[in-house]
Amino acid sequence: MKDLAGILEERIAGLEGNIQKEVDANFVDVFLKSFKLGGELKGLVEKYLSLKPHIPLIWLSLSECTGCTESFLRNEVPGVENLLLDFIRLDYHDVLMVDSGFHAKRNLKNTLHQGGYFLVVEGGVCDGSTESYATFGAEAMSAKSELLELVENAEAIFGVGTCAAFGGVQAAHPNPSHAKGMGEFLRDKSRYMTIPGCPPSDMNIVLNLMYVFIFGRMPELDASYRALWAYGKSVHDSCERKARFESGDFVQSFDDDRNKEGYCLYKVGCKGPYAFNNCAKMKFNSKTSWPIQAGHGCIACSEANFWDEFGVYEEPMRKGLRHFSKPSELGEVRSLSLDLEKFYEDLGDGIGVFLDSKNTVIMANGENILEASFESSAGLILEALSKKSKLTARLVENYKREFASLYDACMSQRESRVSSNVADVLKITHELLSLDNEENPHLRAVSEAHGFEFKQISDMDFSTKVVDGKIVIDVSKGLRLPLCYRLGGLEYDGIAYGVLATLCKALKSGIAQYQKEKNLDPRPLVLGGDLAQNALVQKWMLEIK
Repeated sequence: MKDLAGILEERIAGLEGNIQKEVDANFVDVFLKSFKLGGELKGLVEKYLSLKPHIPLIWLSLSECTGCTESFLRNEVPGVENLLLDFIRLDYHDVLMVDSGFHAKRNLKNTLHQGGYFLVVEGGVCDGSTESYATFGAEAMSAKSELLELVENAEAIFGVGTCAAFGGVQAAHPNPSHAKGMGEFLRDKSRYMTIPGCPPSDMNIVLNLMYVFIFGRMPELDASYRALWAYGKSVHDSCERKARFESGDFVQSFDDDRNKEGYCLYKVGCKGPYAFNNCAKMKFNSKTSWPIQAGHGCIACSEANFWDEFGVYEEPMRKGLRHFSKPSELGEVRSLSLDLEKFYEDLGDGIGVFLDSKNTVIMANGENILEASFESSAGLILEALSKKSKLTARLVENYKREFASLYDACMSQRESRVSSNVADVLKITHELLSLDNEENPHLRAVSEAHGFEFKQISDMDFSTKVVDGKIVIDVSKGLRLPLCYRLGGLEYDGIAYGVLATLCKALKSGIAQYQKEKNLDPRPLVLGGDLAQNALVQKWMLEIK
């Protein structure tokens, strides 16, 4: 906060003497609230906006449908007319500018040579083997060439919409034009951010533009260059129907009257748990509504490759659904020693995981630093859930009704089995999802996960922390979620994939926290054990970055 205040004070000092203009205080309030900046910056932001001259903006339309422009035009806070009159000088926009032809190109060239402009790109960039894809104007310049020319003198670069961010529908299989997200063509990404969505909300576009306009730098970004304030949480986390998901109450079909009652849409294809966006908060059309409120599930439009990799939009991800994405490359299975003594000997003073159906340990300097203690009897877990809260009691009732045989099998064996082996989560998963009496249910769960056709992880809420030099993993909270996903239509393979992935993420997180607390340099992870023989486990566990 002090850093931002200092930035504003310095920028204001350079503008003293400029003619002041009136500033919409309501917009400033919305801006500060959205970025969680607090009211102490309000005076500085208002003063800066009152003095700051317009910044030139080039809006480049490549392979797109103009949906992002349509969203932008519907902005009401501060209003697109106020934005263009008070803050932005729109020098070039194929849809909105009055000029055309050579006059339009002349404006573009003039702004290019002056530099210091915002460059907004809408649409994917075609990178075909010839220059015949997406050429513009009498010069027949390709989209790729025009983009590369314009990025050099831009003060900030924004990929607006999923097409610009990741390639979008143009990049879907078989992608004849070789469309890509614009980021793949940028050498320097320090001035670049993405604002994905199909389309993104007007507020995500405007507020991100204005953040850079006000502070002269990008907000905090994720690995896909998305602003964390807008894309830091999943759609599922903020969804008004989330409680229905956790109680196991799902819409069964689109003509189901329970849709109007707010039942969860996961079973009819909602991809909210796999998508990151703030749609539930920002909404669309003057905050009138958003897809889930209107009765259709999220299609994960702010994610890369959502056309190919998220299955059929109106069904859960499951086997047999036609999709075009290529199978995940899991790599070759390494030959690892199963001799625990040899494993410890090879480990030396490093950190390693022995992930085994009988005993899971994390070794550091010859000491096991992993602690876990949880009830591994599926029947007792169901019994505890039925008494924990009204929400989980409802979940167990729905599970009992939908999967009576599984419920009876679990409840017939309720002897207490307190385990310290986190791999036993895989055994519980098997018991909750299958009546097959497997000799080694751990390996069956890994096998199912290995066969999952999609890449999306159904997170299971396993928490990790370091206490007194030990990595403590709490798995109990996440054990209700296999029931939620199963009632929502996700099958064994998808749930096992989520459980295994989350388990591995928890172990990796614990090791990273341990290394940080002990001031240890991150090292390659040594991995052993019978479960570790599987390539899927190696995918998440082999290296600590």
